[in-house]
Amino acid sequence: MQVRRLEHANRVQRALRALVASRPGAWVGKRVLHRLDLVARRLAPGRTTPSQWLAGVPVGLLTTTGARSGQPRTVPLMLAPLDAGWGVIASHYGSERPPGWYFNLRAHPDAWLEVDGVVHRVRAEQVQGTDRERVRDAALSWYAGYTAYEERAGGRDLGFFVLHPERD
Repeated sequence: MQVRRLEHANRVQRALRALVASRPGAWVGKRVLHRLDLVARRLAPGRTTPSQWLAGVPVGLLTTTGARSGQPRTVPLMLAPLDAGWGVIASHYGSERPPGWYFNLRAHPDAWLEVDGVVHRVRAEQVQGTDRERVRDAALSWYAGYTAYEERAGGRDLGFFVLHPERD
């Protein structure tokens, strides 16, 4: 399956995106989807992740440095492609607490992002104002579930980042 913007997604992709945006789907997604993507990465490095293949959304594997442990941590994330990098949102499926990678990027903004089998060194910038809205709009063009996550997050700012590619 192809990666497709919201308006071009097929019925299966739209149904899966709606399911993951729901409370039960988010509960399963939070506990299962990222594990499937990481197993798939180990079995077939550089290939499309199950989340990307099934839902048709752009997914990258972000490797951060643990805020407390200092150890590398890899997590699959939905990406919002931008002109100058990639946008990511620390929604954690609408949880009241941000995901671990949010704290990792705040403590150590230098990271690695694998997109379509290519690894990029990136520097994360947490954004506000118009840059935040640009990331939000780009993400919503792929996945409308972020609006449900914003409602469920208990008023917390979801944490919007731009991952800027580092030049060698």
